[in-house]
Amino acid sequence: RVTPADPACCKNNLVMVEVTEKVTDSMLLLTTNGLVHKKKRLGWIPTCWYVDCLPCIKARYVLSIMTFLGFCNVYALRVNLSVAIVQMTAKHPHHNQRNFDWTNVEQGWVLSSFFYGYIFTQIPGGWIATKFGGKYVFGIGVLVTSVLTLITPQMAYINIWALVAVRVVIGFFEGVTFPASHALFGKWAPPLERSMMTTIALSGPFVGNIIAFPLSGILCETMGWPWVFYIFGFAGIVWFVAWLLLAFNTPADHPRISPEEQHYIESAIHAELLSKQSDSSKDSPPPWKHIFTSPAVWAIVIAHLCNNWGFYTLLTCLPTFLKQTLCLNIAENGFYSAIPYTCLAVVAFTMGQVTDVLRQRKLVSTTVVRKVNSTLGLCLPAIFLLLCGFYGSNTTWAITFLSLSVGCVGFAVSGFNINHLDIAPKYAGILMGISNMFATIPGFVGPQVANMIARKPSYESCSDDCSDPKIINIYREEWTMVFIIAAEVYAFGAISYLLLASGKKQPWADGYIVSNSSSKFGKDPCLERVSNDKPTKLVNT
Repeated sequence: RVTPADPACCKNNLVMVEVTEKVTDSMLLLTTNGLVHKKKRLGWIPTCWYVDCLPCIKARYVLSIMTFLGFCNVYALRVNLSVAIVQMTAKHPHHNQRNFDWTNVEQGWVLSSFFYGYIFTQIPGGWIATKFGGKYVFGIGVLVTSVLTLITPQMAYINIWALVAVRVVIGFFEGVTFPASHALFGKWAPPLERSMMTTIALSGPFVGNIIAFPLSGILCETMGWPWVFYIFGFAGIVWFVAWLLLAFNTPADHPRISPEEQHYIESAIHAELLSKQSDSSKDSPPPWKHIFTSPAVWAIVIAHLCNNWGFYTLLTCLPTFLKQTLCLNIAENGFYSAIPYTCLAVVAFTMGQVTDVLRQRKLVSTTVVRKVNSTLGLCLPAIFLLLCGFYGSNTTWAITFLSLSVGCVGFAVSGFNINHLDIAPKYAGILMGISNMFATIPGFVGPQVANMIARKPSYESCSDDCSDPKIINIYREEWTMVFIIAAEVYAFGAISYLLLASGKKQPWADGYIVSNSSSKFGKDPCLERVSNDKPTKLVNT
């Protein structure tokens, strides 16, 4: 006989079940609608913790929401410096705080330093999360980033290179977050809900920008620039505590998930996580040769890199652009910088729902929907950036075109951004690490190019409010060149993705190749052939 959990948390009646294996004190048997659910019990956690007290919120969507909040934090921790540096380098300090006499090139080094660390943990982060689970990889990445953000003002007071060093380390630990999230969704997201679940999570960076830009401006104006780092750093630590309690590596590890939901998830993604017998390919090494020679993988890599050129240029330099060309004060700067990312969050969330509906009703194939979304997410931003460069001569038009440009990037969130889960869900974390590693290059190259182009006349040669019309016109011409370069990169990414991308699961996606002797194309040299049509495990290359 199975006794229910704490009556205060659960009203299940007693049921009779047949137990086919020994039940120890370390196990807990739960019942829901006649299904028996075995969970490993931790002695320090009360029994009611294992009961789903909020059945209206599915466990998989709790994970999406917590990942969303995590990305809100990491992007707030990433972009707060973009606003704060405007105040840090102002000629007239506010609140009697120390400011810095950095040139435009030095500011470029400070803004881009984050990405020098970020690039090194993309593939390792994906591999570690795939092998050991993404919960702690993602969580520790956010925690360390938050703690280092708290000491950022002290590093700036030492010298510029101390600040650069701490930003590199922040990037190093934050670099694991995207690969770890994809590794988690590889175990949690049913195929027909991938667009929706990942869109919820990947809207976090955009909402983080919406919060961070105006709040950073307000904090700089009212309390001083160091408080930008203190407030956001503390918020990240609070999130980490909640993450430990609510996020889990797999449905089988979740103490409160219902048996129906767990069965649905695992059946949908063909994962037998409750079986005693492990998957034959579970411990097999990733098929590196097939990954790096796959056109579908390189389509994602190229599109991701080209998208991030324009995205990171604006992410790090948008407040500087608004200061130099529109002469906005710090509070206005933060507010207007957030508007484009509000549009981005709305478009990304909407397209996630539309994409899932189209796939569920089988109106279009996965390949078509990914290509259409990615093309729109690369071509439309390029068009609106060009319009901003040539016609954004006042605040209204500049913010309108920038908002449309950044907002249209939201189409790509349901395009190449989640294409990793389509072509190889088992290795989605590793694939995200690979594409995000290459896509990090624009993070330190793009801002440097922008600051090298848009630096004449020198910042010191103009008044602090940059009110001289001649100086403003020079800055606008230079920023137009920055936007032309970004538009060209966007276009290249769109063409490459259209030619190379696929939405189908790849033959190597499970760590083995299935024979296909009847293919009308004949023998594929990239596929291993077997005579009995059984899966053949790949040898690590």
